[in-house]
Amino acid sequence: MRKIICLLIIILGTANTLSAQYIDQKFSIKEFKVFVQVLDKATKGCWTNISETKQYIKNKLSETGVQVIDDQSKTDLTLKFSVVAQRTGHGWCYGSMDLNLTANVIIGQYMVLGTFYEQNTVDIKAQHFNNAALNWLDKRLPELK
Repeated sequence: MRKIICLLIIILGTANTLSAQYIDQKFSIKEFKVFVQVLDKATKGCWTNISETKQYIKNKLSETGVQVIDDQSKTDLTLKFSVVAQRTGHGWCYGSMDLNLTANVIIGQYMVLGTFYEQNTVDIKAQHFNNAALNWLDKRLPELK
């Protein structure tokens, strides 16, 4: 069983999502009203500081001049952070974290969900994702300028 856990740690520790992304250097979320959405898809105590994480995101965005709005119907963009994790039979939590910035774009008679930014990672932790989520967000949020 140790071999399986070691293999899982190696796989999750080295896994990356590759995608081509064009980022317009002039784009800034400071020009838009942003709604922060946090989704908890973690089970068995793998992530427990959901409210603290949402407030952390809001504070970090506000500190950089972003207009954070609590009513999604009055915003231009949605910044969504989600954690999907579960606990192994040996007590470890494994899963992924995802951060994306989207907008509903109307093209003719169609409404399309447009993605401005997306980052994700996979991880495994001995206890939970609480500190890992905040540390990962601390690295990703500055990319949004």
